[in-house]
Amino acid sequence: MRVGFDAKKAIRNHTGIGNYSRRCIRAVEQEGADTLLFYSRVPVLGELWRNLLQWWAVRRAKVDVYHGLSNELPLGIRWSGAKNVVTIHDLIFLRIPETYSWLQRQILRLKTRYACRVADRIIAVSEMTRRDLVSYYGIDPHRIDVIYQSIDDIFRQPCTSQQLQACAQRYGLPKRFVLCVGTIQRRKNQHTLVCALPTLPEDVHLVLVGKEEAYSETVQQTAQKLGGSSRVHIYKGVPTSDLPAFYQLATVFACLSRFEGFGIPLAEALASGTPVIGATGSCLEEAGGPDSIYLDPDDADGLARSINALLDDPLRRQSMADRGRLYAQRFTDEQLGHDLTALYRSLLSD
Repeated sequence: MRVGFDAKKAIRNHTGIGNYSRRCIRAVEQEGADTLLFYSRVPVLGELWRNLLQWWAVRRAKVDVYHGLSNELPLGIRWSGAKNVVTIHDLIFLRIPETYSWLQRQILRLKTRYACRVADRIIAVSEMTRRDLVSYYGIDPHRIDVIYQSIDDIFRQPCTSQQLQACAQRYGLPKRFVLCVGTIQRRKNQHTLVCALPTLPEDVHLVLVGKEEAYSETVQQTAQKLGGSSRVHIYKGVPTSDLPAFYQLATVFACLSRFEGFGIPLAEALASGTPVIGATGSCLEEAGGPDSIYLDPDDADGLARSINALLDDPLRRQSMADRGRLYAQRFTDEQLGHDLTALYRSLLSD
């Protein structure tokens, strides 16, 4: 089986969809596909080649299955002779349009609609995305397969006490803290986490790990207004190799994002043995599993009560940690590779 991948994000993006793309490629390779081919762009022609001429390169290479990993397929790919698969991560540009510029929304609408129309099969990274595809685009649900993403195995490995201590000292981490990992932006709603601080014990801090956007200023202003600015710590540029220690040092992981396509940080927290509190209303229940706690994204009082309850109940924290690790076992490279190659083979057998 010869599998071709749209490798633009795998090569050029080092977060989110880029990580997903690389993990898919590695997972399929480990499953034993005969040949993997990667398509990005020709240096001189750039995006023109990628969008208009790539189908010819796919055809010449006699690719059996072509997989667009990032919500899009090249124009003309239906003429390539390959079976076409596209992964749709989310439809946030339709659900929360104000988070994108007008031009970004138009481009995303055109690319996503075209990819869904010409793909032989569509992969949704969550049941929520699958439902959105049916609701917004009227796609036959039988054309959509839900295949969950995988997480790095480093989150399943316990850190040594020396590693934890070194990380805590290097970053100046507080002894007890609530952790949230993700870009600090309005959609991810770190504001509610800050609003819960005044009713938590004074020695419990909030640690935010992620790229800062303009919304970060709003978060810090709220913390200052509530008298908790010294208890909010923001870290950007934390390497993946240090993240397991952050998760394992945290008392609780909390993410009250208003909407996500999947919620990788929740799955990473579960694999790390950290109790998880997530938001209702999107796919976070899928990432966090049945034993995590879920709240309305604006319920700061409920968040504070939930955190305080966990602080007072170490047995419950341990139970959530144990059950969370078990649930996170479904987010492995092995499972991802098996699911993807099974889908590819079913297309070829059809």
